[in-house]
Amino acid sequence: YRLRDWGLSRQRYWGCPIPVVHCGDCGVVPEKKENLPVELPYDEDGKPIDFSTPGNPLDRHPTWRDVSCPACGQPAKRETDTMDTFVDSSWYFARFTCPEAETPTNMDDVSYWMNVDQYIGGIEHAILHLLYSRFFARAMHICGHLPACAIEPFDALFTQGMVTHAIYRTLKEETTSGKGAMITATRPVYHYPEDIELRDGKAFVRPTGEEAEIIPSAKMSKSKNNVVDPVAIIDQYGADTARWFVLSDSPPERDVEWTASGAEAAFKHLSRVHRLSTEIADGGDTGSDDDALLKEMHKTIHDVTMGIDSFGFNAAIAKLYSFTNTLLKSKASHASRRQAIMTLAQLMQPMTPHLSEEIWAMQGGEGLVTDAPWPKADQAMLVEDTVTLPIQINGKRRSELEVPKDLAKDEVEKRVLADDAVIKALAGGQPKKLIVVPGRIVNVVI
Repeated sequence: YRLRDWGLSRQRYWGCPIPVVHCGDCGVVPEKKENLPVELPYDEDGKPIDFSTPGNPLDRHPTWRDVSCPACGQPAKRETDTMDTFVDSSWYFARFTCPEAETPTNMDDVSYWMNVDQYIGGIEHAILHLLYSRFFARAMHICGHLPACAIEPFDALFTQGMVTHAIYRTLKEETTSGKGAMITATRPVYHYPEDIELRDGKAFVRPTGEEAEIIPSAKMSKSKNNVVDPVAIIDQYGADTARWFVLSDSPPERDVEWTASGAEAAFKHLSRVHRLSTEIADGGDTGSDDDALLKEMHKTIHDVTMGIDSFGFNAAIAKLYSFTNTLLKSKASHASRRQAIMTLAQLMQPMTPHLSEEIWAMQGGEGLVTDAPWPKADQAMLVEDTVTLPIQINGKRRSELEVPKDLAKDEVEKRVLADDAVIKALAGGQPKKLIVVPGRIVNVVI
């Protein structure tokens, strides 16, 4: 893993105090156990901690910093560096099992709750933090704070991708004086996406019209200014749109490239769903083709549930797109369409909670959609009654045929020979071979 020794101390106030004391006679002395834990001071002589002065405020806090040596009793000073936050985050999950305990953990509680079922993190977390946590788990087991079964504290790991964006760069010449001469140097200037106008595949800086170089998408970085302000996105489209786009764009383990066009397309779709709900709420029967809509609804429940359970959020959203289109075109009765749009609200709720609540209320749903039981698919509705058979003529797909799933082979052959594409290809003749693979495909050899 190419790990190296890593100093855990930081020169800042906010962190766990390091429980050692510096004594002029004894050197570095551990704090007595009965004095643990050493807590941060929350005031300075009754006044809030002053962070306006540069440096660590613990260095200038005499009532906290100045103590007696635990070994000899002579005047000494506390260590004012604090531990880095990775020390806390490496075992917080174990502490969560017994937050009120007087000891780091309670063996009964930690044995009941551990292990962590699912660890989710970015690639940086999945390498460094995951290793730290595993080190801590082993150490805590040796010290009697974790059972042997928790030496490996995480049962499953999922590493999600990053959100990326194109980088826009211009070059600026700067002249400075040095050693009696003028020195001209070129430095890169990075521009925020909102300061860029895209025209004909090129980027231009809005204030000046200067053309900017477009560097392929990379992880969003403050140093490269290729970041999108989430507040601006929420103001323009709403939080639901941002979530929907990020989850729908690609599998969660892959990077997502944030684009304005992608966010706009997501917003248009969600607006379409809202208009559809308004139309259904206004009432009025549109037909009686209920079976087809309800069958598709139960297939959607099944597929979305499977997608969410397996972290396949983009696949789940793709199915929701498809079901929305089915509902838009449906000629079912008002009651079935209302049932379908309310089910759609439930299935969209993890991704678009605000829109889902709006739809649920619009349709007269009881309480909040977030409190409603998750819909369950009727297994009988998942059984396919028909099958679509591709028809290949001399190895090339020319048509397709929808037939009952249990249709006899000789009847399938009759329907294939009556297909317009087959009739045209035969031109009055007979096929050399007609091969039917039940439920899969039909090959016509001429």
